[in-house]
Amino acid sequence: MEFKLPDLGEGVHEGQILAVHVKEGQSISEDELLIEVETDKAAVEIPSPYSGIVATIHVKDKQLVRVGDVMVTFNTAPVTKTVTPATPIASPTTGVRSSPSVRKLARAFNLDIATITGTGPGGRITRSDVENARTKPVPTEVVTPTTITQVRTRQNPTLTVENEIEGVQEQTEFGIVIRQPMSQARKSISKAMCHAWETIPHVTDCNDADITEIETLRKNFKDPDQPNLKLTLLPFVLKAVCRSLKKYPILNAAICQESGDVLFRQYINIAIGVDSERGLIAPVIRNVEQMSVGEISSHLDQITANARSASFTLADTKGATYTISNAGAVGRTRYSTPIIQKDTVGCLAVGRARLMPWVIDEEIVPRLILPLSHSIDHRLIDGGKEIPFIEHLINDLEHPMRFAV
Repeated sequence: MEFKLPDLGEGVHEGQILAVHVKEGQSISEDELLIEVETDKAAVEIPSPYSGIVATIHVKDKQLVRVGDVMVTFNTAPVTKTVTPATPIASPTTGVRSSPSVRKLARAFNLDIATITGTGPGGRITRSDVENARTKPVPTEVVTPTTITQVRTRQNPTLTVENEIEGVQEQTEFGIVIRQPMSQARKSISKAMCHAWETIPHVTDCNDADITEIETLRKNFKDPDQPNLKLTLLPFVLKAVCRSLKKYPILNAAICQESGDVLFRQYINIAIGVDSERGLIAPVIRNVEQMSVGEISSHLDQITANARSASFTLADTKGATYTISNAGAVGRTRYSTPIIQKDTVGCLAVGRARLMPWVIDEEIVPRLILPLSHSIDHRLIDGGKEIPFIEHLINDLEHPMRFAV
């Protein structure tokens, strides 16, 4: 039996092999992980459609493949699978019925999927089962010691490079370079960024918000229905943005590419920039204006875990009416020029808050200050609309009782 690359989503015709998880001659059961393929911004885990023996593998890591290409040939005659003793690093998931994406989501939540009771057909573990079993926040990424690679050249015989780089070494007239193919995700991001920058006249307004009061409110926030809920600043920012978008709907609008008409959306879907191994992912939270701060926090946790574990689909990144880049979560950045996504006219970058000397009632006092960078599409938005929008947003952040009740 030949297994061909299936249709991976609307408008997706090709992808890049991230990893082949089988070897020729290996026995495999239906639904076991076979291959990982990266398409646009999504990494897709493809399970085996058959039980049998892997006869021939037709692809290799980093290879570009297209829908319909033969990936693996199977011998599906009945086989007897030899069971070997588990090694210390083996995962006790043998016999667990779940999809690869659900298993990856469990790993992202630091959950042992073998301990989760499945509610799906035949005891199959579903995404909801994993989400319900979650009892603690997603763990932060563990940074392991980097590998130091010595790259010796005539010009600098002691040059060291942190983080070993995969690729092919080439000698140039100036020294050694390592050639590495760009991933499909990075190509997609590059194409989207170039198109946005070349077609949208960006104007960026930089401001500061005193979030001392909201920080106190955040720390004291208690939800009796979710006792383990720990809020970050971002849910409050989303709530304040929704209020500003409802007051100034031109910032939630879009320009029709065919007619040039202005489309005023009667809903608010906010894309959140999430840093992942494959680049910046922007999953969308839909109908944010209908959510409480606690509900927004839960959705943020979910989309962040999905983005970093690649447990999402391309549909999860579509339909945004506005974008927020939480740049401050990555490092000590303050101001930037966020790039506006297609079919939106505004993008807010939230920098890293820090204590600063601030004048309150003619006295200099320490206050927690949040830097904000707001890019607008100057084809549709002028300062006369953007300035009141950002002032309303800042007023909400500085007086959180206006909305956090």
